[in-house]
Amino acid sequence: MTPTPTLPFQRIGLVGFGLMGGSLGRALKALPSPPHVRALSADPSELNEGVEAGVLDQIARGSGELLKDLDLLVYTTPLEVTLNLLGVHRPFLEPDTVVTDVVSLKVPLLARMVELDLEKHYVGSHPMAGGEGSGFGASRAELFRGARVWMVRGEAPRGIFRGVRDFWVGLGARPEPIGAETHDRLMAWVSHLPQLTANALALALENAGFRRDQLGSGGLDMTRLAASNPEMWKDLFRAAPEEASTALKKLEEALADLRELLERGRADQIGTRMASTRNWTEKSR
Repeated sequence: MTPTPTLPFQRIGLVGFGLMGGSLGRALKALPSPPHVRALSADPSELNEGVEAGVLDQIARGSGELLKDLDLLVYTTPLEVTLNLLGVHRPFLEPDTVVTDVVSLKVPLLARMVELDLEKHYVGSHPMAGGEGSGFGASRAELFRGARVWMVRGEAPRGIFRGVRDFWVGLGARPEPIGAETHDRLMAWVSHLPQLTANALALALENAGFRRDQLGSGGLDMTRLAASNPEMWKDLFRAAPEEASTALKKLEEALADLRELLERGRADQIGTRMASTRNWTEKSR
């Protein structure tokens, strides 16, 4: 077994302390040699819960207190909040502090880093982990274990990139490098499209008068994302690449094809489509 690298950061600040920030705090404090962790959040109750749970060493009362002597600053806030807070925090950020985040679009963040002259301090992170729950109460220490984490290096020196990579490896995640534009196009298909598909399915069921508790296990699985946080997603859809619209059009075409086959009684051709999707699914196992 490959040994887990020593965590390269010993003083870590978290901006936001809900599902993602809380899970990071729990994961960090579960390490054999946990770092000092402090956090800043718009919801003081979440921070108090973190202290009571032994997840936080310090509640930051402001930007200066949060950013003093930090090795790593992690934004776990939604996209627009993160873009705004970067400007607020910039005057307090010390020269050696590394910045990362968990936001699921990277092109807007890289552009903001260039505006603030932070591009050499920043490595973008996007853990493919989460859940429909929100708040510190939904957080769990194992959230990132085994999860792929897309990493966007941008203009950061190799040493800083390696440090953020080893941070995620230390938490049991699987970091992989990717370009910012490639990442955002990928998210339009593998993240935005499934989310909107779940919303559309839930809307169709609701409009037809059905309740979610009437669904079987398959329907429950397919509508789980319909409970996702709309505030977070509104930010992402405002900044979504054009590829997101293309993905929805392709879904519409697939649905129209299936509807037409159903109306014409072509069950054999529907079966052919299902065999194709089954094969696609099994190839990924």
